[in-house]
Amino acid sequence: MVHVERPQQDGTWICCVPCYWLRRSKAVHKALLTFAMLLVTSLLVTSPVLFLITTLPEGDQPRDCAVLDEACIRERDGLEGACETKACYEASKRMLASMNRDVDPCTDFYQFSCGSFRDREPHQPSSSFGMLQRQVDRQIRKLLTNVTGKMTGPFEKLGLFYTTCQHHGDLEVDFSPVYKLLEELGGYLPPKAPAPLDITPLVSTLLQANGAPLFDLYLDIDLYDHSRTSVFLDLPSNNHPEGFFTAKQEDGPRWREGLSGLQIKRKKRSSPVESRAYTLIKSAREEERCRRIERIIQHFLPKDMENRERSYEAYLLMQFCLALSKIYPRQKDLYNWVDVDQRVYVPYNLTYLQNSFGYIRWGTLLNSTLSNNPNMMNLYNRGYSNDERLVYVYVTAPRYFRSLGKLLNQFSKRIVHNGLLLLYAVDTLHDIVNVTASDNWNVSCSKLTSNLFAEAVGAVYVQQYKPQHLQTLANRVEKLFERIKETLAERMLVMSWLDDETRAQALLKLTELRGKFHVWPGFHNDTLLAGEMAGVVVDPDNFFKSVVARFRQIRRLQGLVLRASINDRWRHPYAVNAYYESSTNSIVIPLAMMTAWSWSWEGGPAYAAHATLGSVIAHEILHAFDLHHRRLPLDPDLGVDNYQWITQESWNRLETKIQCVGRLYAKRFWKKVQFYGDPVDVQFDWNVTRNENVADIGALQISYQTWHTLTNGRDRTLPSLEGLRPSQLFFISAAQTYCSNMTAEAYILSVELDYHTPYPERVNVVMMNSPAFAEAFRCPAGARMNPPNKCSTW
Repeated sequence: MVHVERPQQDGTWICCVPCYWLRRSKAVHKALLTFAMLLVTSLLVTSPVLFLITTLPEGDQPRDCAVLDEACIRERDGLEGACETKACYEASKRMLASMNRDVDPCTDFYQFSCGSFRDREPHQPSSSFGMLQRQVDRQIRKLLTNVTGKMTGPFEKLGLFYTTCQHHGDLEVDFSPVYKLLEELGGYLPPKAPAPLDITPLVSTLLQANGAPLFDLYLDIDLYDHSRTSVFLDLPSNNHPEGFFTAKQEDGPRWREGLSGLQIKRKKRSSPVESRAYTLIKSAREEERCRRIERIIQHFLPKDMENRERSYEAYLLMQFCLALSKIYPRQKDLYNWVDVDQRVYVPYNLTYLQNSFGYIRWGTLLNSTLSNNPNMMNLYNRGYSNDERLVYVYVTAPRYFRSLGKLLNQFSKRIVHNGLLLLYAVDTLHDIVNVTASDNWNVSCSKLTSNLFAEAVGAVYVQQYKPQHLQTLANRVEKLFERIKETLAERMLVMSWLDDETRAQALLKLTELRGKFHVWPGFHNDTLLAGEMAGVVVDPDNFFKSVVARFRQIRRLQGLVLRASINDRWRHPYAVNAYYESSTNSIVIPLAMMTAWSWSWEGGPAYAAHATLGSVIAHEILHAFDLHHRRLPLDPDLGVDNYQWITQESWNRLETKIQCVGRLYAKRFWKKVQFYGDPVDVQFDWNVTRNENVADIGALQISYQTWHTLTNGRDRTLPSLEGLRPSQLFFISAAQTYCSNMTAEAYILSVELDYHTPYPERVNVVMMNSPAFAEAFRCPAGARMNPPNKCSTW
């Protein structure tokens, strides 16, 4: 969601009084919305029926029934009997291996569906989606090692880079290239050296070398005009816990002293207060980072520096690094900025950007950093455009940039200069040189290769499949997507909390929603790929040099991995991560997720795709209507409640329904975990997870109704699971996408850092609020998984 921060205008010029009246008249607006609602309603009611009539095989047509007859609409009998394909046998084995049938599904459905999952993955945190991602990662490593013979032609340099990385892991650790590079970038400035007048040149130099210790800067498609590219200012990219590599985790005995006798009181947390257990985990990680900074400082400072002066200089540098780390916003702060302030990207024109954050000469920075592109050259130079108010720089989390200005005023420019170089070495270069920092160097090489050559790796992954197969798969997912939209439209027509105006707006937005399922054709264009890889330089004898060269290349606009995204291009077809794209009102389902359940369309049961991929699609569709997307995008006054698709009255009724889920969490979901021998009570912060929880509950109900409408509840069973009804297998399939094997530390981090509820509670809360689930497993009224009061919004 976007809000513009700009100086207040001197006045408003009304060119046409009738036009002004038409724009402001509530009666005109209401009449137009009523007409739009009637039109959209008629289309959305009739088009689903017509769609299914044209797509069902002859002789399998739905019987006549009333449009809104829940027991009749478009129902037909699905295929029955056991599926005996190889894919179905494998699916049956996976399902049985995860289930614990000794657990009563009406008491704890997660344990019933996933209770034996730990025996399969005992060594590391994992989930079904996590397992799928690891399978895809193993596929990519296999391709990069040239087992399949794909590392030829346009992919030869890609394979060479990965092989060079592997060989680098066999060498002794040598940090001298790091300090040599820092010297080239500006070098250490001693206390008596003249301080730089401005940090802008160094910030630009670091950005061009993929260093972003203060903030990141990149190009992407403009949020409103998709024919142009705009600049985005983001949080520091290398301050995130998830870096290039899979880092070794320190053992935790030193935490036990702080955890001794730790009992976090069970309470309803509605404020962004960290739990003590999480604070201890975070502190331990910060301590490790401080030790890394200290080690690099010792070699960064001149060897001939006097001891007292050296200690004080090290102290100042450490204070700068720690201060910068402290102003980095917590996950809950970011959430509150989005949910409460409704600000994700705030557009600034260049003048207002300079007036707001004067510690950087923004025109100079943008021109020097983006000077390689003739289309962008001097675009942001002051005075270049006659109407530079039309040129926006989108700023993520302006509060952080304000805090950054206050921090920079507390340190001399010399310390800031040295501190930025130090942080570039710590957060970006350290793990490339120090192979001992990685728990699995081959996995780290694969991850780094995928980060630096995202589109090339994407092409290697995509080319495993023939274009015709990908087209067929995308068409199948498109049909599933349309069925789910139809189901949601039908539900919207009878939702009591929607007033007429909101119903019309929601149906219009749903009608315009698009799905991105077709793979970008460029992934099969070897000529295009060869041209884009032509500028890549890989030195087989110098891995560090090759990485830095690639860093510089991807920061040039000609570099193919720069974040500028084209509407029909996926950057990561191998990522197991679906998402809703608000700027284009579309959902993206990557290829890796679509192929995972493709067997459902090849003679398998229909519930397999509907319970898994269908639930994911429905979840992302509902994010188009979540709590972050309710304000008008260009309303700069946060005190005025102008809503994008929902009226204030409907919003009040929706909030009442949402609070139902909040009360359910506060009453039923808290957990005691054993953390290094000490019991820790963990309570979820409902305010942070409510968007995802509401989408989860609605998605399951929508996907189940879509499946039941299509099959009338009759579907194929799986081998050795004939005793379970298709409706029961639907819910087991949906639950097992979230089977996980989390350590206590991972669980606590998930509660504190993730916008989603941890998987065990995520599964149970969704099933608790599904009447169809209670009916499928015949859970008695009042059972834990069948509470008398169920929550539903969509």
